This record gives sequence, structure tokens and C-alpha cells, in this order.
Amino acid sequence: MQAGQSYRAGTRVRVPNGVASFLIPTGWRGEQLDNLAAVLLVSEKEAGFVLAFAILNQTEDELFALLGEPQPITETLVFEPTGAVIRKGNALTATYVAGSLAGRGMAIIGPELQGILFLHGRPHNEPRPNRSLLDELADQVQFIPTKDSVSSP
Repeated sequence: MQAGQSYRAGTRVRVPNGVASFLIPTGWRGEQLDNLAAVLLVSEKEAGFVLAFAILNQTEDELFALLGEPQPITETLVFEPTGAVIRKGNALTATYVAGSLAGRGMAIIGPELQGILFLHGRPHNEPRPNRSLLDELADQVQFIPTKDSVSSP
């Protein structure tokens, strides 16, 4: 990805500095932020946003602790945890609140202490879809083998 460039639904993007990629979901567009090593997704038809960050050199215990802490989105917007972090397969999820926003975080744990963290914020009064946007994103995550993980003959 290039900072400042917009990417449409169906495009596979790689998180900056990471080894994970995902598909931009239908109805959303993405861009890499200039001042942050993250991908920002915004919807073309609903309020809210998703930030995607690379997870680098984090153990599962460290990720549990991280997701259980307040998540600063901007200087004035901080997601405060509202419950316990839950593990399901290779994913850790947490819920947050920030003023009029409901938040959800999901870390997908990949190989060799690498992964991807999604933070989704949406207005409390928006109807919740049957299938979570973060679950949809998680289903499309692919990890790119690193030089260290490829065995030589």
C-alpha cells in the first residue's frame, strides 16, 4: 500500500510493517495513513471505521494484556475496555466504549509471534449485523511466510 492512496473493496492489502494481509470488504474502502503504520477502512454506506495494525513479536499473554487496556485511537478518542478478552481459535476479541461509539478489537495470531489487530468503532445506535465485520475480515487474513520461516532444502 502507498500512503494517501485509496483502495476499493475486494483488494487484498498488507498491513504496514507486517506479514499479514486481508481483503477490503464489500462496501468499504481502505487507505494507509501517513502518520500511522495502519490501514484505515471506512464504509461507503454506514458510520464507523476499522483500523488494522501489524502485531510484531507479541506473545499471546502480551496480546491478552494489550487488548484488556484502553486503546488510544486519536488524542481525544480512547476505547475503554468493557469486558474480558476472549480467545476463540487463533483470535482474541475485546469490547470497548468511547462516548457515542461502541468498539470491538480482534487480534489474529499468526506464526512466529506475528499477527494483525483490527479495531472497529461504530455508533451505539447503528444496528448490529448478523455477522460481525471483524469476523469477515478475520476469515480473509493470510500470513506471508518470512525468510526465517521458509526451510531450505
